[in-house]
Amino acid sequence: MFPEGSHLFHNQNGTAPGMVLDLQGKLIITLPGPPSELKKMFVSEVIPYLINYYNIQKRIIKSKVLRVYGIGESAIEEEIKSILENQTNPTIALLAKQSEINIRITAKASDENIAQEMIEEIESKIMNKIGRYVFSTDDKDMEDIIAELLKKNKMTIALAESCTGGLISDRLTNIPGSSEYFDRSVVCYSNKAKVELLNIDEQLINMYGAVSPEVAIAMAEGIRKISNTNLGLAVTGIAGPDGGTAEKPVGLVYIALATQNGAIYEKHMLAGGRKGIKYRASQTALDFLRKYLLNLKN
Repeated sequence: MFPEGSHLFHNQNGTAPGMVLDLQGKLIITLPGPPSELKKMFVSEVIPYLINYYNIQKRIIKSKVLRVYGIGESAIEEEIKSILENQTNPTIALLAKQSEINIRITAKASDENIAQEMIEEIESKIMNKIGRYVFSTDDKDMEDIIAELLKKNKMTIALAESCTGGLISDRLTNIPGSSEYFDRSVVCYSNKAKVELLNIDEQLINMYGAVSPEVAIAMAEGIRKISNTNLGLAVTGIAGPDGGTAEKPVGLVYIALATQNGAIYEKHMLAGGRKGIKYRASQTALDFLRKYLLNLKN
């Protein structure tokens, strides 16, 4: 019934066997027609036969992703240029995501431990170049990292949000157990709300404008004082599409952090539409907080 010298494949889901015939190094393979029988036979019988026939060594493919914020794709390429140019195995791929860049390191090896060692070697080289921008190496979101750092430092925080409209607070409180470090949040969108809810001097707003480092600092200090927390984080900016001027264009954002040792702030120009600017402002504020907490840790 089968040609002389053929090898039969057992059918685990039916009665008709499959077979392979070696004709001077060229393989002829026949399999049963029903998909349930064919697929099972191919996986359990044909693939192992081919691996043995061609003496194919088992290969493991393992990947790791470094999540990066605060530096653009072209700048990353420049920073790790020598590593990219000399890549073979592992390979390195840069992937642009919403408000972040992912660096995927992929290794092929005969053993998972060897693949892991290969990845760690490349990871170490990349971290030496741009480690300050890498916020996650195990696929955790920025808010997860912040939660861990706040807990580790036994610190509490309160927020005063203007242009982000509560987005930062939403992200922080999406983490289970956030009551351990998150005290409260005030969305003080209008100037009136800033004065009434945070006790900011109205003359300060009139003098510098709601989108200014002075008001951002006053917001951070105000929410920290009211809540009696270790930290007060504040964001004020222009999300657009209207409201910008030549002096203060759409995308201008000030982020301030009040601590027991005083207040610090950053100025940013963020690109995108309204929702994009709001999300980038939230990510930038969390990254600002992350860097502060890491400095405490170190």
